[in-house]
Amino acid sequence: MNAIPKPLDSHDALLDAVSAERAWSDARKRSLQRTLQALFRERLLNRDQLITEGAVSWLPLWSQQGMLRFEGLHFGRIGDCRLAGGVSYYATGERPQPVSHACALLACLVPSLPDGKRGADLQRLVHELDNSLENDVLCLSYRRTWARALRAQFGAAGEHFIAALRHGGHANPALLLEQWGTLGHPWHPTFKTKLGLSPDEVLALSPEFQPTLQVPLAALRATKARVTFADGAGDYVAWFARHFPDGLRRWQDALERQGENPAEWLPLPAHPFQARRVLPEKFAAEIARGDLLLPDGATLDATPTMSFRTVVPGGSASLPHLKLPVSLRLTSVQRTVSPKSAVMGPRITRLLATVLDLEDGFGGTLDVVREEVGLHYIDPQGDDDRARHLAILYRDNPMAKAGHARFPMPVGALFAESPFSGRPLATELVALAYGDHADGAVAYFEQHARTVLTALLSAYLVYGIAFEAHQQNSFIVVDAGYAPMQLLARDFGDLRIHGPTLAGAGLAIEPYRAGFTVYDDDAPVRDKLLHAVLLCHLAELALLLARAYGHPEHYFWDVLRREIDGVFSALRPRVDARRWHAERAALLEHDWPAKAFLRMRLSDTQDDVHGTMANPLA
Repeated sequence: MNAIPKPLDSHDALLDAVSAERAWSDARKRSLQRTLQALFRERLLNRDQLITEGAVSWLPLWSQQGMLRFEGLHFGRIGDCRLAGGVSYYATGERPQPVSHACALLACLVPSLPDGKRGADLQRLVHELDNSLENDVLCLSYRRTWARALRAQFGAAGEHFIAALRHGGHANPALLLEQWGTLGHPWHPTFKTKLGLSPDEVLALSPEFQPTLQVPLAALRATKARVTFADGAGDYVAWFARHFPDGLRRWQDALERQGENPAEWLPLPAHPFQARRVLPEKFAAEIARGDLLLPDGATLDATPTMSFRTVVPGGSASLPHLKLPVSLRLTSVQRTVSPKSAVMGPRITRLLATVLDLEDGFGGTLDVVREEVGLHYIDPQGDDDRARHLAILYRDNPMAKAGHARFPMPVGALFAESPFSGRPLATELVALAYGDHADGAVAYFEQHARTVLTALLSAYLVYGIAFEAHQQNSFIVVDAGYAPMQLLARDFGDLRIHGPTLAGAGLAIEPYRAGFTVYDDDAPVRDKLLHAVLLCHLAELALLLARAYGHPEHYFWDVLRREIDGVFSALRPRVDARRWHAERAALLEHDWPAKAFLRMRLSDTQDDVHGTMANPLA
């Protein structure tokens, strides 16, 4: 692949050779680092066998009589891996072989991989890693010129990008930050994989290129759809008309041109990829018998958020977001909208509204992005696996929570570099709120962690609710002085609830189906909290700040342990004694689960695979 997009308004021109080569070099390093981290973290490589002399480490590969040589290899408390220099492979009797990217590393390790993982599964993983690398090159190439454009648009002497954006009159600052911050999952080796898309389609559909999408409005026969409202009941077409009056008129006109009565149909936005490449084939029977129409001339303009499949109509700061099925393997799974999500999103919204009202948002530290309406096709055979390709979930706009003293920032964007300084955007919040130094970083992390834990650990301990509040699903709301004040959580698709704890608090929710959302066992619920909130959100932020300020990590781990302990102490009178002691030990003493993304890809499964890691707070 040699086409590099010209940023902002053209995908046809080539960037200069120096910029292109720099993008390839940076993407190879990112690919190599995340794959190497996963290999060690998931114990596919044995870290205990490393032989370190100064800045150089050697790893014997006993099964193949070879060795890997690492320059500047360093591990943190959660198995995070940094590599300051290069990697080389030494096979017995052969010259050293430089290893520059993930697939080259795996090629060296084939004999050392588990039995059964050296054939088709490995080739599939290599294909996914190659695809991720190529897409990351496009991303890194584009954002260099995008950064120059942002400096020209918002730049002022001595000002921070976040402050300039907040006060610069942009129509939707949170959306811009989401798109700027689309850098991929911090643990996932295939963090930019988009299988099934050509390079031109990647550029035309992915959030990191700021595209404008034409979202077609399909028509689903009303008798073939199930609609769920957060408020319990409602008129779907009337609700749609309030938010998208022009789109509804275009849709009605298109149906009437086909001789159809709009009153018999429901408007159903569809992702342009889905409408073009999936629906005509997968739902050919429905189209043939007249239960699904794809009328011409009825569309909504939209642009994607950090989540490829969730789009914002017109880039609006007030209109609902549309979570749309996309039958593509993005990162590691198909990003569709299951009937469970379409039904449970509004139901969970209703439950959370009750909790927030009862608790006053846990002292104002927690709010949620409501999932107001869900719609899915009723498959005649009851096949949810098929129905998930024809559905939608309407979600409130995070910018509706903004105000003079409230500014929602997507947590994932804090890890992206500032287009002004090149440093992580988190350091701008540190500088604005507490001073741009190590003590300021610790003070910022303390307030951020206190806010997140008061919100989410309280919801877990008192009500058994574990949010999937990782970087992409979380906004940190900062006050007028840029200090964290509230966690704004979105996306309830994999939120998990411990049924006995919820019942003990006097509340209940009807699950879509037994075995989903509500669990009698506390382990899968706790695992969600540990992985999404403590590891992928708070621990990663701690590491980012420690590295950015050259400050010892233990200061941040001490803060995290202290803030967790503080929530447990505050809630002790409200939590069953046995549960209180068990949960405190699980978070502060016992080993933590660690999601094994590489093993999942080698097994070609969408189900979670967990290993364990030593508790970084013990």
